[in-house]
Amino acid sequence: MTEPSEPSDDLAAVLRWQASGGEVRALAWGPPVIVALITCDGGQEMQRIASAAADLAAHLRG
Repeated sequence: MTEPSEPSDDLAAVLRWQASGGEVRALAWGPPVIVALITCDGGQEMQRIASAAADLAAHLRG
């Protein structure tokens, strides 16, 4: 049995954002995938992430 791999830094950032209640919106499927990190209390965009990480794209599609 293989060990699960660690998430990419970009996926880890998105997972932390979601765990704290924030929303993530895919803006472009690229490559790269571009996502916006949106606040949970007002819908304000706080940051954009442009990433070629396959695990991030899979998470967003899943």
